[in-house]
Amino acid sequence: MTRPDPITRRLQRLFTVLDTGGEGFVTWDDHQRIVDRYVAGYGLPKSDPRIRELERAYWTQWLGLLAQAPPGRDRLSMDEFVAAHRAVGYGARAAQLLDDLARAVFNVLDVDRDKRISRDEFARYLDFCQVSGADAAAIFRRLDLDGDAFISQREVAKSLSAFHLYNDDLTTPGGVFLGLS
Repeated sequence: MTRPDPITRRLQRLFTVLDTGGEGFVTWDDHQRIVDRYVAGYGLPKSDPRIRELERAYWTQWLGLLAQAPPGRDRLSMDEFVAAHRAVGYGARAAQLLDDLARAVFNVLDVDRDKRISRDEFARYLDFCQVSGADAAAIFRRLDLDGDAFISQREVAKSLSAFHLYNDDLTTPGGVFLGLS
């Protein structure tokens, strides 16, 4: 049996993280739990515009994935999830979907709203994601593409694109924004 390519393996890991109930399917509820983690981790009300934007970005992504499944489906198996991500990932709207998600994630993490994520803001995020301090510094360095000691919205978007589409590195740091550590 041949080993799946790196992108498929990353998407399979993402599926496993999303399938919190372990039932072998991913649903909208699994995506909603990601949003709920941000609500809890940042102490924001669900009505906060940043949370609403994040939920909308995940909802749009979920609808895009479901559009690749047989009609009437409200859940995806691992194989369907990977195939749907690949189909959406190479479609015309892929860049926009990832940019929308990157903007929404960025806006929650940028607590002081200065249009950049500092090391402290990123450490807060990783703390609620339960990523250790040593790993946090390495991830921050890999995400800070221009070396200015901050993470920009563009850098978040590039890392999400690399995770989904363009990179054979299984440990690409963009997965951290999706719950992978």
